[in-house]
Amino acid sequence: MRRGATPTTLVRTAAVVLVAVLSASCSDSDGADEAAGGASTTNSASVTTVPVDGDLVGAGGPLELLPLQTAGTRIVDTAGRDVLLRGANLNSLGEYWQGVPEVDATVEVTADDWDLMAANGFSVVRLIVSWSRIEPERGEFDDAYLDEVEAAVDEAAARGIYTVVDMHQDAFTASLWTEDPSTCPEGTVPAKGWDGAPGWAVTTDGLSTCLRNGDRNSSPAVEAAWNHFYDNTDGTRDHFVAAWAAVAERFAGNAAVAGYDLLNEPEVSRPAAELQPVYDEFMAQTIESIRTAEREAGAPFEHIVFVEPAIPAGDLSRGIVVPTEATFAGGTTNAAVSVHNYMESINHIISLESLNESTQAMADALGVASWGGEYGFWDVEPDTLAVGRRYAADEDAHRWGGAWWQWRQSCGDPHSVQWENGAVVADAETEVHLNLLGCPGNEPLGPNEEFLSIVGRSFPRAAPGTIVELRSDIDGGALLVRGRTATPGATLVVWHRDGGAVQIDTEGLGEVTEHRVDGGRYLTAEVTAADYRFELVGRGA
Repeated sequence: MRRGATPTTLVRTAAVVLVAVLSASCSDSDGADEAAGGASTTNSASVTTVPVDGDLVGAGGPLELLPLQTAGTRIVDTAGRDVLLRGANLNSLGEYWQGVPEVDATVEVTADDWDLMAANGFSVVRLIVSWSRIEPERGEFDDAYLDEVEAAVDEAAARGIYTVVDMHQDAFTASLWTEDPSTCPEGTVPAKGWDGAPGWAVTTDGLSTCLRNGDRNSSPAVEAAWNHFYDNTDGTRDHFVAAWAAVAERFAGNAAVAGYDLLNEPEVSRPAAELQPVYDEFMAQTIESIRTAEREAGAPFEHIVFVEPAIPAGDLSRGIVVPTEATFAGGTTNAAVSVHNYMESINHIISLESLNESTQAMADALGVASWGGEYGFWDVEPDTLAVGRRYAADEDAHRWGGAWWQWRQSCGDPHSVQWENGAVVADAETEVHLNLLGCPGNEPLGPNEEFLSIVGRSFPRAAPGTIVELRSDIDGGALLVRGRTATPGATLVVWHRDGGAVQIDTEGLGEVTEHRVDGGRYLTAEVTAADYRFELVGRGA
């Protein structure tokens, strides 16, 4: 922090940039960082290959899921290693509006899915859950649904993958949509339903569901529902907070859970200056309910809480609401911010690098970690893939993790279906995500290798101390990791995707051990010096 600047001042400065993301009318473009490859090397490492016998995820194994915490602005494990959480969003357990009766809104996750995630080096899945399923009736929590969530956490953990539990919503709820599009006034369009709050928690004052500007949050009904929620009408916000306590109690002390994403993309449903204190109080209340549940359950550690800014999607003029010191009234230990970067994919207001830079500034000012809960693209044209690779390079430059949106999207997902001539139709030909589906029947078309090569690129999964430099080359397979630690002796764990690199060079590391798995290999080495380097030298280097 520069001298004379306060955390609040710096957060507000970062917020100004974030507001520009949503309200500016022009864009700029920054150049991408150069990928690794051809860097000078000194020591060619000896490599010992060990058979994979199922102990990768067991105690002492390279993929053992140790509890995660934060240390300043970094996510770390209890071995004192910088941990990068990289993977994808998974919506199979979300309760979405089904606009086309013959096409399910989600696709069930299978063992093959979990295996494919592991074969692409995933260290995390952002698991979408719905308040409407956690508390389908007022005050009654559905243990059977939490069993499903726990089963998914267990499946991921069995493959060395952490889970971030994400309380998801879009347009507040699945229970609001335009039943009769002919009632929409001129200049408005009918709304689809989405996901989030149970129907009993939705208060609309009888207002129209028709969208004023096309955005899913722009109807008077959705705006009213958000405002009543924020104002705790009929105790609905208290119920949401209690639902989080139920989740926290279920997963107290479960090291396979990386943390909790408190609320996906909350809406700014009134001017930001009015909402800010309400947002701060709400988030602080939710965090405290989680902490209380963990303490009462006797949990040996706290889970990380991920807090997202509130976005004025329905009306950009309202401004953005960002986390402040008041948001984390109980302290910033084990707290992180999560900004969804869709610059140059959905929005083209500023460069993706500019948004990442402002996010980093906000996190640094607050003294919390940053994790990209969503980013993604929806076609495999060369220009799109080039932008995706720039995102990967910038994610490396910030030494962050993140989750691609998303693993698979049903042809019946609200993102996929559309209103046409007074009816909702599933008219997409192909759903292009990390897995491809043919529409309208959700025909599996296989993995999207172009996208998976970006998400599943080589990276340091766990690095003793702090990662100080990270660069990767998706095509050539090169990887450069530099780290620094005050206490040598812990183990570096690197994921290396199949193909590319032909040589390993190291400094400050012991013998490298190779653990072959489907899709690649994990490379481990003990750190023997305060400063260390691990390098995969790619083709043509």
